[in-house]
Parts: sequence; C-alpha cells; structure tokens
Amino acid sequence: MSRQCFLSSPARRSSVIRHNKTHAVVILVFILHIASLASAQCFPDRVAEFVPGWGAGFGMSYFPQNVLGPPHGNVNPQQPNAREEDLLSLGVGGTITLEFTSNLVVDGPGPDITVFENPFQPIGYPDFVFAETATVAVSTDSLTWYTFPFSFDPPETTGSLYEKWRYHGLAGVTPVFSSPENGISPFDPNVSGGDSFDLAEVGLHYVRFVKITDTGTTDIAPTIDPYGHIINDPGNAMNTPPAAGFDLDAVAAIHSTPAAAIRREDWVLYE
Repeated sequence: MSRQCFLSSPARRSSVIRHNKTHAVVILVFILHIASLASAQCFPDRVAEFVPGWGAGFGMSYFPQNVLGPPHGNVNPQQPNAREEDLLSLGVGGTITLEFTSNLVVDGPGPDITVFENPFQPIGYPDFVFAETATVAVSTDSLTWYTFPFSFDPPETTGSLYEKWRYHGLAGVTPVFSSPENGISPFDPNVSGGDSFDLAEVGLHYVRFVKITDTGTTDIAPTIDPYGHIINDPGNAMNTPPAAGFDLDAVAAIHSTPAAAIRREDWVLYE
C-alpha cells in the first residue's frame, strides 16, 4: 500500500504538550522522530550518477547532501534561493541520477514526484519566469528509462522566452515555495512550488531512479522536442561558470512505499 509523505506540524506538537509534561516530552520526541524518518524516506537516499556539463561546479563543496534533502524555496517568487549549500549546478547538458533505496516512488492519485530548481518571477511580470529547464526520466532498474513527455513553444515574431506557458513537462519552470524554514510541505504540489510529474504519464506503477538532464543550449547539448523545436530558456543567456545550467535543489516523492514491500520477483508485475 502506498502512502502520502508528510512533515511534522506545529499543531500536532501543541496538542501533545497540553498533557502531562514528562509524558509529553517523551511522546513529542517520538512523534518528531517518526515524522522525521517518514519525510526523510520521501527524498532520494543517494546519488547514483552525476555527469556535469559545461560550466558546472557551483554546489560541489556541499555535494551530495545539497540535493538529497528537502527544498529550500521562498514564499516570494521574486527572491529565489541562491545558496551553494542548497543547490547543485548541473552545467550545460549535465545530468544527475538520484536513487530511492528506503522507499520507492509509486503511482498514486495525481502527481507522484516534484523536482525543485530555483526559477524566479521577474518583478512586475507575474506570467513570466526566469527558467533553467531540464527533462525528467524515471526507471525501476537504471537500465530502461522513461522520459516524461515535454514540449516547447518557441517565440515567433513576437513573444518572449520568459513566458511560462511556453514550457511543458519540464523541470525548472515553477518557482519553489517550500522550505523547512517556512513549513510549506514539499509533498503537496498545490502549495510547494516546483514542477510535478505523474508516473501514469509513462505507464509505470513504481520507480527507484529519477534522472534529471539539463536541456542544453541551441549550440551545446541541445534538446529537441517531438515537434522539432530546440528548447531555449532564459537561463541560456546567462550560462556563466561555475553556475551554468539547471540548478537542482531537491526531488520529493509525493507517493511512496517501503522498498521491501515490492519483492524483486514481483517487479515485472509493476512494469
């Protein structure tokens, strides 16, 4: 059975403290421990592979811890996180593969995975975004990969690369609001920000691996959508080492189940 991930809440803590103080402390510690374990298992456990692209380097001093925990967003979409301890620049065309070992991501109602970058909204332009995009692929075994459908609507004689509606099925488009500091859950795509993906789109019931690949530029490691459009995002105009390309903040499993619940001999039944 799958479950939806969660974080501990102040409301739960306050209700416990009303009881006997000694017992409350013990119960409180237990609740926070369980909640911490549950939420920790809803993030990747390890980096299976990182192949940096041109201009990478930002965040390497804190790697891999800076991509394995919760996102660090901001309730103000015009002020993105830019801390090296929270982000990893993939570089132009760079790719990273994250693995869930304690829990597996499973297909539940609605989106199942959210990928967090640090796009932001230009001041005065609520429909615009400074995006640095990436494709997202998933796998049960790291051998066979399924990429979520994506497309790009390039500007013609009018329009702007900053228009958010031009990017479909890509990560790095939606500003991130969730952070441990503000209590916004990374497991609720209605409030968390970031870009969410549904395993049903690729026909999988569960996955262990998530691969994120920077879409490159029109000249370096370009990514072409199914309609022949080369993906070009605003970040390409500012690809300056060591912070070039997609800046990964975090990946969260919205729906998950303990890995032990899916026996190896049963994996084929889920594919």
